[in-house]
Amino acid sequence: MTKLNKQGKQAAIIAAVLIALAVTCRMLGNNGFYPKALGLVRSGIYIFLIVAWGVLIDRRIIQTQIRRYMIGISGVMVFWFLLRTWKHHLIPAEALPDVTRYIWYAYYIPMLMLPVLALFATVSLGKPEQYRTPLPLRLLWIPTVLLTLTVLTNDLHQTVFSFPAENTPWTDDHYSYGGMYWIVFAWFVINTLLALGMILYKCRIPRSRTFLWLPVIPFALMIVYGLLYITAHSVIAPFAGDMTSVYCVLIVLIFESCIGCGLIQSNSRYAELFKATTLAAQITDKDYAVCLSSDAAQPVSAEVLHEAEVAPVMLDGGTRLSCAPIHSGYIFWREDVSKLLSVLSELSGIQAELEDYHSLLDEENKQKKRRKKFEEQQRLYNAVQEKTAPHLALLSALSRELQAAPSSADAKRLLGKIAVIGAYLKRRSNLIILADSTGSIPSAELDLCLKETVSNLRMNGITCAVRFDFEDDMSAYAAGVLYDFYEAAVEVAFDTLTGFTAFIRHEAAMFRLSMILQCDTDMARLTAQFSHASVTQEDGVWYCELSIPEGGARL
Repeated sequence: MTKLNKQGKQAAIIAAVLIALAVTCRMLGNNGFYPKALGLVRSGIYIFLIVAWGVLIDRRIIQTQIRRYMIGISGVMVFWFLLRTWKHHLIPAEALPDVTRYIWYAYYIPMLMLPVLALFATVSLGKPEQYRTPLPLRLLWIPTVLLTLTVLTNDLHQTVFSFPAENTPWTDDHYSYGGMYWIVFAWFVINTLLALGMILYKCRIPRSRTFLWLPVIPFALMIVYGLLYITAHSVIAPFAGDMTSVYCVLIVLIFESCIGCGLIQSNSRYAELFKATTLAAQITDKDYAVCLSSDAAQPVSAEVLHEAEVAPVMLDGGTRLSCAPIHSGYIFWREDVSKLLSVLSELSGIQAELEDYHSLLDEENKQKKRRKKFEEQQRLYNAVQEKTAPHLALLSALSRELQAAPSSADAKRLLGKIAVIGAYLKRRSNLIILADSTGSIPSAELDLCLKETVSNLRMNGITCAVRFDFEDDMSAYAAGVLYDFYEAAVEVAFDTLTGFTAFIRHEAAMFRLSMILQCDTDMARLTAQFSHASVTQEDGVWYCELSIPEGGARL
């Protein structure tokens, strides 16, 4: 059973004092001491207590269904007290007997509703917050309403209360019970006993012999009081003759006992829970004065608390003080972040290592990039060197011949040939580099190669012409072979060449180079280097032709 905290004890003492005051008012009133005024004071005390209890129920009870039923019970009890106050203290029975009689009938509204609400509340004990009363149980409202209407319309049928014909007007001083009264009474007893049985059932802790007796005590007092009220009314009348007040107080005690035993979950005793928590926390007001503190918390200066309000503060021992605003103050709590700091320190070290490793990798990648670039340049240089080596050797030999030329005419001829070979070396190297980067050669690039050779031939007095009839790209292999064939023909015929014409066409998926040379040199020597070339002579004119497929493979 949960012990009362300080606030709970104060509330219980205040309630006991007010109830004792109400009983005193009844006893004084029964002895002729301001009966009406003290009766109103007594009713006001009970109404105040019930309303206060309803407000506390709304604040304390967690389970929505039980909270609604208990607030409904408090409202019905207030209504019962208001009826009793009107009947006995505010409405004169002699002047308004009919009104007094209907207020008496209305007593049965709370008398029939209270057991049903109590039954619904006890059924909801121990249920989850989303629990709702099942429909078959809610159907109990139908007979309750019908029986209430039967009592309220008693003047029409007199089946609940019957009045002697000679007594008019009808009052509750002279009456007898009709057949429906016992049905109403039975319905009241049945619902009361069902609520009691449900309380007894919920008080037994499953799979144990433990039984919660506290909620049963108010029920037992209610039964005892009912028997005494019937059998010994004159004995209890001076101090407990008001059934309404006694039953309302006992109903409140029943539900408060259920709350005390934990059958009804409440959100009270927060101070004790906060004090016992293992979290090092404190609740302060706006001036940082500590209002609540857990056992695990340690004192902190107001200056540090003010700093923690702005941003978390690191304390000794690897703890962090954090703050959050609450109503009329702040909550401060400590967190042990020593392990987190250790992990962060370790991660910081790992980050530094990774940064160093990243720097090494970056430098290594730069070295690889530079090495790869050098290797690529070396590869291109080797490719150019391999392809142009014979012409470089030829150019070197021609240079030596130029130095030993016997005449200016021979020197001019050698310079012209050197210019043609030099242009070829430059342009052929350019084709190799361009082919390596793009994989294909624009036809305009090959056109420039041929025209530069033609320009050098013209400087030697040779009549030349070259013509392209297409603008598409071509494979690097095809461009290189055609240019090699073109250069080889010029170099073979150079010493006797007087006229030169070249045509490059693209037809039938073929690149075809055709040359017409006027010279006295035997051009058949070209077939030794270009076996698929066609070389013929007619009337002192040589016709040389070579075809390369689009794919690049030579025929």
